[in-house]
Amino acid sequence: MSPRRRVYAIVAASAVGAAAVVVAITAAAHEEPPTPPAPRAGKPPFAGDATQPPELVADVRKAMDAWPVGTIPRLRALVQARPRSGFVRLNLGLALFWARDDAGAVREWRVAASVDPDTPSAVHAGDLLHPRSPPGLPFFVPSEHPDPAVRRELLRGIALQRAGRPVSAERAFAAAARAAPNDAEAQVAAAVSRFRKDAPERAFGRLGPLVRRFPHAQTVRFHLGLLSIWINDFAQARRQLRLARGLGPRTRLGREANTLLGSLLNVGTG
Repeated sequence: MSPRRRVYAIVAASAVGAAAVVVAITAAAHEEPPTPPAPRAGKPPFAGDATQPPELVADVRKAMDAWPVGTIPRLRALVQARPRSGFVRLNLGLALFWARDDAGAVREWRVAASVDPDTPSAVHAGDLLHPRSPPGLPFFVPSEHPDPAVRRELLRGIALQRAGRPVSAERAFAAAARAAPNDAEAQVAAAVSRFRKDAPERAFGRLGPLVRRFPHAQTVRFHLGLLSIWINDFAQARRQLRLARGLGPRTRLGREANTLLGSLLNVGTG
């Protein structure tokens, strides 16, 4: 395992990690090799989504299981019936990828990420479109917040993040930030939840200024370091995580920062 993949594995396995990517073929999606005439070996994986209607899940699973007989036509028919289903388009993209229609696969994944953004399917589509980034989206990591009302709102947002509902999580964290405008944790949570792989500036544009506003808040430095991993800026990640660790090595965030720093030792230094 390369140092970079080791970082991604540690991030995904720790409390700061996102859900694992649905399939292990993302790196190939953008390599653009010469296209041989035959489909790829094996069969495309079924990408599940617990937020979808059971009958739709069953229909998509049957189509994927039937590979290669009628899989793509059946999925295209489902897209016609449900054009705004990111779940169907995600799986159609996987089938097209296996059929070596890479351009068609990327097109379906882009639509999946845009038309149905508050679902695990959209998050998984983002993984396939950005194979050089860790899987999933970065989670906000709370500390022990002294205000139970603020902590309750933060935990609600975290639950939505872990359910693969990034838009709903963003709304929940934004509400917490409005209710506690001078609270560093609430402001950081709202910033982190804005991160999208195709628009990381949505988060960094809010998170960066919080360094000046809360110069001694460990949560700001920690999450700047965490998000820097998602954009492969490992030098910046190390810098911010060291600063976070220095603000409290024995706190939860200090321990998490130390774990990530250990995983970053040999990444991005060559």
